[in-house]
Amino acid sequence: MLDLPYEVVVERIKAHAGLTDEEIESRVQEKLKQLSGLISRDGAAHILANELGVALAPAAPVARDAKIADIRLGARGLVVAGRVVRKYEARDFDKNGRKGRVASLLLGDETGVTRLVFWNEQVDVFNEIKEDDVLVVQNPFVKQSYRNDRLELQLNQQSTLAVNPEGVTVAPRPERAPRVQKYLKDLQSGEENVEIIATIVQVYDPRFYDACSQCRKKLVDGLCPEHGEVPGETNFSMSAFIDDGTGNVRASFWKQQSLVLTGKGEGEFLKFRDDPTAFEEVKNALLGEIIKVVGTVKRNEAFDRLEFTANLVFRDVDPAKELENLERKFEAGRKPAAKDDSLVVEEDVLSLDDLEKLGQ
Repeated sequence: MLDLPYEVVVERIKAHAGLTDEEIESRVQEKLKQLSGLISRDGAAHILANELGVALAPAAPVARDAKIADIRLGARGLVVAGRVVRKYEARDFDKNGRKGRVASLLLGDETGVTRLVFWNEQVDVFNEIKEDDVLVVQNPFVKQSYRNDRLELQLNQQSTLAVNPEGVTVAPRPERAPRVQKYLKDLQSGEENVEIIATIVQVYDPRFYDACSQCRKKLVDGLCPEHGEVPGETNFSMSAFIDDGTGNVRASFWKQQSLVLTGKGEGEFLKFRDDPTAFEEVKNALLGEIIKVVGTVKRNEAFDRLEFTANLVFRDVDPAKELENLERKFEAGRKPAAKDDSLVVEEDVLSLDDLEKLGQ
């Protein structure tokens, strides 16, 4: 007898591959037809799951009150307590006729960090959660992220979530790295977790390309370098020059950062692919806007210049307050003990190396 019933296999396929109940049922029926009825409905669902790369191994033995580092694929009845170390923007999606909302945050304890994903009506709860809140998540679904090989937690109908429950404390991660605030003139290649306050002085048209629906890598001749022939989806990026008075740099914004920067939904942004002239209005609206960006610095060898890749974008910036804070910390950083003009931001955050590995 198979370990997992049909309904559980369907839920795992839905979570991993993003298929609807109707699509899964249709594919199961195809399997039954192909095998001339010499297989059960449960067996056909298991074959489909394996073809899609959905793990159906028996649940790993994990303690109900588990540390994040102890989470294993397939764990059931899990209870995880963690502190919110980063929230990301909630967004609407419209994929293959399926519309909804999705949001995520990074949940950490002293052993590590994992992503916690909220869907549809759960996003209302997500909106009330603040960074540094303590969460206790019961019975989440453990899934391997399509972004990387890390595990993440997803809330489903069987999950419950408690925010700042009495008597529950979570130690902060000891390896957190501070965010560093710099002037553009002081940027150096290879730096990460750098915060910049600057003005947008030039905006370029967005670039659209076909990406793998599983890992989001660019398709080459219709093929994913990792997954081969897969359904493609449109992805995009944009870039702009930013200037802080001490210098300027070209900054790149990937999909999610482009949406935050322009204030557009994904559906709205995709319209610029068919009507590039409509983006002119967006360009004009962004010129002269002061933004705060956090990201990495790399040297473009072809042009022999530094470039900035934004991982976080903040538009609701108070210029006077930010400049006052920047100048005050810059003067403090000029003490003899300081090695350069770097400014350490007071808040503790994860290093961008951690964030990138987690799929930011």
